[in-house]
Amino acid sequence: MIAAPSRSAAPLFLTANLAAALAPLVTACGGGGTATLRAMGRATGDGPAEMTVKNVSGVGVQHLFVARTEVVDKARARGVEPGSAEDEAIWGDDHLDRVTLREGSTSEPIVLQEGRYDVLALDPDQREQLVKGLRLKPGGKYTLELVDNWALAR
Repeated sequence: MIAAPSRSAAPLFLTANLAAALAPLVTACGGGGTATLRAMGRATGDGPAEMTVKNVSGVGVQHLFVARTEVVDKARARGVEPGSAEDEAIWGDDHLDRVTLREGSTSEPIVLQEGRYDVLALDPDQREQLVKGLRLKPGGKYTLELVDNWALAR
């Protein structure tokens, strides 16, 4: 049996202190929230996954790249420089194909095999959002919501 939560002020006090302690960290990280991957129903377990990207970041997304997390992590460990020819080969083609994804818009589906993926989005000022380790299941349909969490380029 699970005990009922205490009605004392201690949990509220601890929560308030924790929130106060974490506030500078949230602000230092941009404070804009975190991108969210939403499953649109259950994965069928068969075939590739489809992922769309919804832009709720406050600005247009000018470039959108997707790569397997394992490949990106291995390249980083080897010291591959962002923007180098090797880095560009890892990230591949721009999934927006020279079309800006406006605020509130959703991209065309990106078809991917089962696995973990990183998504790199760039805004018109070349700020970026790097979303790591998105797990896509076979036959799944997903929407990645990009929020206002832009950082200076890698």
